[in-house]
Amino acid sequence: ECRRLPRVVVCREGEPARLAVAPARRLPGRAQVRIAFDDGEVRHASVDLDACPVETAVAADGRTVARRIVTLPPVPTGACTVTLEGEPVATRLFVVPRRCHLPPAIADGGRRFGLAAHLYALRRPGDQGIGDFTTLAQAARSTARAGGATVGINPLHALFAHERDRASPYHPSDRRFLDPIYLDVAAVPDRADSVEAGRALERAPFARLAALPSVDYAAVWSAKREVLSACFEAFARRPAGDPRVADFRRFVAEGGDRLRLFAAFEAIAESRPGVGWPLWPAELRRPGDPGVARFAARHAREVDFAIYLQWLADRQLASAARAGLEAGLSLGFYRDLAVGAAPDGAEAWSGQAALARGASTGAPPDAFCPEGQVWNLPPPLPEALAAGTYEDFRALVAANMRHAGALRLDHAMGLSRLFWVPDGAPALEGAYVRYPFEDLLGVLALESRNASCLVVGEDLGTVPVGFRERLEEADVLSYRVLWFERDGAGFRDPRRYPAKAAACVSTHDLPTIRGWWDGFDIDERRALGLAGEGETEAARGARGTDRRALLEALHSTGDLPAGVDGAPADLDVAKAMHRHIGRTACALALLQADDLAGETTALNLPGTDRERPNWRRRVGVDADSLWETPVGSQAARDLAAERGAGS
Repeated sequence: ECRRLPRVVVCREGEPARLAVAPARRLPGRAQVRIAFDDGEVRHASVDLDACPVETAVAADGRTVARRIVTLPPVPTGACTVTLEGEPVATRLFVVPRRCHLPPAIADGGRRFGLAAHLYALRRPGDQGIGDFTTLAQAARSTARAGGATVGINPLHALFAHERDRASPYHPSDRRFLDPIYLDVAAVPDRADSVEAGRALERAPFARLAALPSVDYAAVWSAKREVLSACFEAFARRPAGDPRVADFRRFVAEGGDRLRLFAAFEAIAESRPGVGWPLWPAELRRPGDPGVARFAARHAREVDFAIYLQWLADRQLASAARAGLEAGLSLGFYRDLAVGAAPDGAEAWSGQAALARGASTGAPPDAFCPEGQVWNLPPPLPEALAAGTYEDFRALVAANMRHAGALRLDHAMGLSRLFWVPDGAPALEGAYVRYPFEDLLGVLALESRNASCLVVGEDLGTVPVGFRERLEEADVLSYRVLWFERDGAGFRDPRRYPAKAAACVSTHDLPTIRGWWDGFDIDERRALGLAGEGETEAARGARGTDRRALLEALHSTGDLPAGVDGAPADLDVAKAMHRHIGRTACALALLQADDLAGETTALNLPGTDRERPNWRRRVGVDADSLWETPVGSQAARDLAAERGAGS
C-alpha cells in the first residue's frame, strides 16, 4: 500500500515530532495540520511544506523516494491522530516517556520484598478447590503484615473454559481477559438473590476438591459454573435502574469490541467443545464475518454470560487489590504477561490477520535446554504491529496492568526479536525475526506511566547484545534468578546484582529450594524416564559441586552462620538463601510461596505435559500462614530489617 503519511510515529518526550510526507514533489506550499487527541481536544497548525527539509529513503520495492520532513508543533505526552490538509489518510502519533514508571520508594533507591505465587496453588480454609481472588486478598494482607510490598502472581489470562485439562497459564486462550475459574462464587452478590444458586453451592463438592493435593480443573469449573449460571439468571432479573446493572453496562461500554468478540468466541466454543476455531464452519472462522454476528444474536444469553463472568472477575480482582493496598501492600500486585497465546484460542481468532502462519515462537538451544524450545505460540507479524498503530499491543499491556502495581513481561526479548520455528521442525531450524523495539518500548513506557505500573522484563536465556542496557535506561527492571547468577562455577556475590532488577531464588520452571538441595528434581526426571542412569549420575555429581559452591557463597556473606557445618539441613539453607537474596542491591526481592511452605516439587517441569501434574499442585500451607512457617517467619524478620517496611 502506498501512503503519503506514515501509519504511526513514536517519539520521545522532549523530541520534536516529525512526519515524513511523500512524495515531496507533489505537496502544496502551505497546509493545515489537524491534531486530534484521544480526550477530544483538537489543535490546528499551519506548516510551510516548501520550507521543510527533504530526505530520500529506499522503499520496500527498491525505489528511491524523496520525502518532506514536517516538524509538528510541541505535542504533550500521550496519543493523538494527525491529519494533513488534503490527505485522506492519517498518522497515529505517540509521544512517549523516555522511562517507565518507577514508584518513589524504588526510584529513590529503596529496596522492597514480596511474595511470588501461583494463584491456583494457594489455599485458604473453605476454598473451592483452587486459589481464588479471596485467597489472593488473604495473601496480600499476610504479606503486608510481614513487611512485604508486593504479591507476584502467575498470568491470570483466560484459559479454555471448555477444555479445562489445558492448565498452563503460559499457553492461554486470551491474554486480554481474566479466567473466571478464579472467582470466589460464594462472594458473588447475585448469589443471595437466587435460591438455585444457593442450592448449587450446597451441592458442589468443594470440600472434597479443596482437600485434593492438586487442582481438578474440570471438576472445579463444572461446580463453579453451575453456581455462576444461577447467579447470572438472578442478575438478569434486576431492574434497569439497579446500581449493579449500571456498573455492568459501564464495564461493557469500556470493554468495547474486544470484549464483545471475546464473549462471542466463548459462546461459539461452548457450542463446539474441543474443536479449535480453524475447524469451525467457514462463516464463524473470522470475527468480522456476518455469520459471527448472527451467531451472537441467536446466542445472546451465552454471550452475555461470558461478559458477566469477565465483569465479576474484574471486580473481584479490584477488590483484592484494594484489600492489599489498605493493608499496606505498597506496590500492590505484580502481574505476569505471557509471551503469546495459543493458536486455537480467542486471542488468535480475533487477531489472526496479525499473526504468522506456519510458525511458532520458541527459543534456540542454550545451557538450560540444549535441544531448544518450541512453544506452539503463533508469533505476531512485525509489520502488522505498525499497521495496527500498536493499538493491540497497547490494549494488551493496559489490560494486564489493570489492578496492578507491577507487570512482569515473560520473555521480554520479544520486544526486540522472537525466535521463529517452522511448524513441524525442531528448534535447531529456527531463526530470529526482528521487531520494532524502540516503538514497542515507547508504547510500553506510555502505558506504564498511565497506569503508574512498574515493569519487570524477564530477560533469561539468549539475550541480544545491549538489550539489558537499553531496558535499564528505560527503567525496566531486569529479572535475576539466583541459580543463573554465576561467576564461573561460583555464585555471584549479592552486592554485584544490579539495582534495577527483581531478584529471586527460583521460578515455577525450576526446582524449589528444598527440591534442589535434596536432588528431588534429578530423581523425578529419572523416574519419568527423561534421563538415563548415566545422565542422572552426572547430574548428581554436578549438583554436589553446585551445593558446595552455594555453601561457599552463603558462608562468605555470613548468610549461613559459621556455626552451621558443611552439611546443613535444607531448612537452614532455605533461610540462608532468602537472606542472600535480600542482601542484593536489587529493587525487589521475591520469595516463592513454595519455598516458604517447604515444598519439594516444582510447579512445572519443562518438556512434560501429562506425565506429572504441571500447573496443578497446591501449596500445603494456607495463604495467610505462609509468612508464619519457620522459613517464612525468619525471612520476614531478615528482609524487613534489610529492606525496610513495605510503605
